[in-house]
Amino acid sequence: MKRIVFINPTAQKIYDDYFARVSRCISILNDDDQLEVLMELNSHIYEATHMAPPAIEVDTLVNTLEKLGAPEVVLQPAVAYKKIQQAGRSFNPVHIFQALYLNISNGIGFLVMGIIYLLTFAFGSLAVVKIISPEHTGLFLRGDRFFAFGYTHDLPSGLVELLGNWFIVTVIMLMGIFYFLNTLLFRLLKKN
Repeated sequence: MKRIVFINPTAQKIYDDYFARVSRCISILNDDDQLEVLMELNSHIYEATHMAPPAIEVDTLVNTLEKLGAPEVVLQPAVAYKKIQQAGRSFNPVHIFQALYLNISNGIGFLVMGIIYLLTFAFGSLAVVKIISPEHTGLFLRGDRFFAFGYTHDLPSGLVELLGNWFIVTVIMLMGIFYFLNTLLFRLLKKN
C-alpha cells in the first residue's frame, strides 16, 4: 500500500495514527486480507483528501476519518467475516477458533440455524419413514396424554395414532415453516 503523504505534519500524524489503529485491528488476518483492508481505507481517504488545500488538510482528513468511523468498531464485522472465509479455506483449528471468537453472536445464530436445519431434515425423514413403516410413525397419544411424535419402535397397548396419513402433510408443513424461519434468520445474520 502506498502511504499518503500530507504537507501538514499534523495531518500526517493523524493519518499515521489512524492506520496504526487499523493495523492493530486487522493484525489477526492473513497478509493478503490485511493489505486489501488497508488499500480500501487508504483509497477512501485519498479520494476525500487529495484535492484539499494544505490550509484545510487537517479538517478534511479529520472529517473523512469521522465519516469512516473508529477502526475498532467499523472493522470488527469485516475482520470477523474475513476470518470465517480464511477458516473455511484452511480448516486450520486456530483459524476456526478465532473465527468463532470473533463471531460469537453470529455463532449463536448459526448454531440455531444448524438446529433448525437438522429439524427440517428430520421432518423430511419422518415423511419417508411414515410411508415405509406407517404403524410405528405418527403422533401417538395414550389416553388423553401425548406419548410420541415421530418414529417409535416400542408400541405399548392403548396407543392411538392421531394423524394417520395427515402426519406426512403435517411434517411437510413443519419443514416449510422451519425452512422459512432459517431463511429469515440467515437474512438477519447477514445484515449484522
